Amino acid sequence: MRNHHQLLASVSRTAVLGLLRSRHEPLGVGEVAQQVGLHPNTVRSHLDLLVDSGYAVRRLEASRGPGRPRVLYEATAAPDDGTNYRLLAEVLALHLVSTSERPGEAAVNAGRGWARTQPRAGGEGSPGGPAISEQDAVSQVVRILADSGFAPEVSGDGTVINLHHCPFRELAVSHPEVVCGTHLGIIQGALAELGAPVQATRLLPFVEPDLCITTLTSRPPGATATAEITAEILP
Repeated sequence: MRNHHQLLASVSRTAVLGLLRSRHEPLGVGEVAQQVGLHPNTVRSHLDLLVDSGYAVRRLEASRGPGRPRVLYEATAAPDDGTNYRLLAEVLALHLVSTSERPGEAAVNAGRGWARTQPRAGGEGSPGGPAISEQDAVSQVVRILADSGFAPEVSGDGTVINLHHCPFRELAVSHPEVVCGTHLGIIQGALAELGAPVQATRLLPFVEPDLCITTLTSRPPGATATAEITAEILP
């Protein structure tokens, strides 16, 4: 994983990121290539690096008829300097571990509580608004994760969110029950607040060095979100 300075040392890559940040709508490879004056293959390589590092997110354009939908890219709100408040996070994690009989469960609840405080725009999933689809709900949660630097990617069947980057990796290795539990709680809370017909049930940390996996399952109408901290998080 490249650090911030390595990633943005390329003038052309910085131009690609700057273009994405200047637009309010996602762009395709061809549009980016035309705007920055680079070959589409070069642009695609830059975009892949930006996605892998959490500076951009890719998604498929809504189908408009026959043919393969376009792949679109948009910038996230990941901080330029990589600041992640590590000291504060470590202090709070140590406090939770030392004061709670079940720090993992407490961390999940903390993550859910945080999700409940986040403002939501009107529309699907809002109180009094139309019901939100599973795809749209997951897309909104993926956006939250992308803005926080997790480099998320939804599996083709929609049952898994792959997290390719953890902004709190070192702390997660030391205190996975707290850090990973918090992240699971945030995902659960966000889906619950949206009234999504799907819930996050498990988070498998470090399945690969740069991969954590969150599993999603359908949520019966009226059911509350469940939390399952796996053996990989809590022995």
